[in-house]
Amino acid sequence: MIGVFDSGVGGICAFRRVRELMPREDMIYLADRKNAPYGTKSEDEIRALTERNIKLLRGLGAEVVLIACCTASSLHHTLCPEAREISIPIIAPAAALAAKVGKKIAVIATHHTATSGAFGREIGRLSDAIVFEMSEQPLVSLVEKGSRDGRVTEECREYLRGLRDRISATGADTLILGCTHFSHLEKEIGGLLPRVKIISPARVGAEELFKKIKAHRESGRTIYM
Repeated sequence: MIGVFDSGVGGICAFRRVRELMPREDMIYLADRKNAPYGTKSEDEIRALTERNIKLLRGLGAEVVLIACCTASSLHHTLCPEAREISIPIIAPAAALAAKVGKKIAVIATHHTATSGAFGREIGRLSDAIVFEMSEQPLVSLVEKGSRDGRVTEECREYLRGLRDRISATGADTLILGCTHFSHLEKEIGGLLPRVKIISPARVGAEELFKKIKAHRESGRTIYM
């Protein structure tokens, strides 16, 4: 079984992509809305919640867990060994793709992810691209309130217009949706920034999970990781 978790509805985008790639797999999704948002919490709080969620999903039968939350993924390297061994974070594969295609890369994320510099560090290991990491924490709440699946409130539209101006001011050619909640607004954001390549860690992370599972199965192993 594959487990996927996020602090709310953001990770559903990753869950859907995994389902598209592996339609016959048993899957379970955990939305930790009780403790949302993660982006305003301390590192210790986020780490504890992440380890708890992975343990819970494993207890329910998950053999591998996709951490469909950039905030939680930013601390993957600090998790206990048991949690790291069966989980896949989504920052690294998205950063690797951005490093290949972008020269000026904007990252919109939760407050924690933006201030942690997680995407910038990953991209910096792979390229000399300029990275602008921007905290857009209010957008998380707007998605949770219902701005998703083609429905966008006027409050959210107004916020997105301001976001367009902030991103345009950086001169970015590439934009990372550094919170999976923002993937629900990918179409709207793309329409406002038609010349900017948009990268969704939710989608890229799901595809990374698929590649790893496929490689393990081709090697003859019976478990995912």
